[in-house]
Amino acid sequence: MIRAKSMLRRSALLMGALAMAGCGSFWPWSDSRPKLPDPPAASASLPARIAWTVKLPAGGVGFAPVVANGALFAAAADGTVVRIDPATGRTVWQINAGKRLVVGPGSDGEVVVVASRDGTLIALDSAGKPRWSVPLGAEAVSVPSVGLGLAIVRTADNRISAFETDTGKRRWIVSRQLPPLVLRQTSAIAIAPGTAYAGLPGGRLVAIGLQNGVLRWEAAVSNPRGANEIERIADVIGSPLVSGREICAGSYQGKVACFDAPTGRAIWARDVATAGGIDIDARLVSVSDDKGHVQAYSRTGTSVWRQEKLARRDPSAPLSVGPVLVVGDVQGYVYLLSRDDGAIAARFATDGTPVVSPAAVHERIAIVQTSGGTLLAIAID
Repeated sequence: MIRAKSMLRRSALLMGALAMAGCGSFWPWSDSRPKLPDPPAASASLPARIAWTVKLPAGGVGFAPVVANGALFAAAADGTVVRIDPATGRTVWQINAGKRLVVGPGSDGEVVVVASRDGTLIALDSAGKPRWSVPLGAEAVSVPSVGLGLAIVRTADNRISAFETDTGKRRWIVSRQLPPLVLRQTSAIAIAPGTAYAGLPGGRLVAIGLQNGVLRWEAAVSNPRGANEIERIADVIGSPLVSGREICAGSYQGKVACFDAPTGRAIWARDVATAGGIDIDARLVSVSDDKGHVQAYSRTGTSVWRQEKLARRDPSAPLSVGPVLVVGDVQGYVYLLSRDDGAIAARFATDGTPVVSPAAVHERIAIVQTSGGTLLAIAID
């Protein structure tokens, strides 16, 4: 049971437990979590500074900043949606969507899309004016992905739906069977020319034609295994990421794997249980694992380095920005790790609430959003 308790604590902290229809729910033993050690100090030197901060209402899981077409968009659970100049932190506009939100935003710079707790997908234009809203039929469990004329979202009943961004008309829907027990996590669906790539419960990665919703291929990032349903949770964690001809993803209690994007052919895989998510840059595939370690692999799957000083601090998905990877932790600290060797090059405090969502980047500025609602921009000089 020790292993099961550890798994439950992490899943609740990062994503919460999702009880689906006909499924049991589970929650962590919060008093069994040992006291965290002090946050590790920087062991390297890097010129970086806080460029600006903006305070929003609380968000948490499902709320991450997004940069599109030179603009920064962010949202909060009370319905707040903002557009901010990412270079200066100046608020361009702020509105309330009129409903409590569960995830968001997604944007291509022209359309901003959020989802409400009552199962409504809401689109705004780039000036913050309402464009359309449509019922989803279930609560959204992915951050809306917006691009190439579509807004794509997965709902709690494991349906993936695509809506035309101009009108809100549903273009297609793909329905998948759910495993008995899944994690509540809100990773976006990757959109590339002609294809959407979705990571699913059960460790599956699917490629879907953008025009008609036809399944092009399906592959296993990992396969469920274990003596009970908790041990068999193998959901894809974090957004699948496309880089060139490759699509990579990581799974809970499973693997990090990369595939040939056009065909789904497996290229390489490594046994590392993903917790925060992954990132890809020209040289590295980086991952925050279930022990709190941040690991970096070459684009061919060779281990490059492992940073263990964030153990038990539940680091968020890494983000590559210039010479560093940016991660946040459960106490709201933001760390810059050297892409060369994983050394902690800088550390910044926020409002003390967890950073559970991926950061965003504008040029050499990384923007993180805490669960408490603070947007913090770090300029890497």
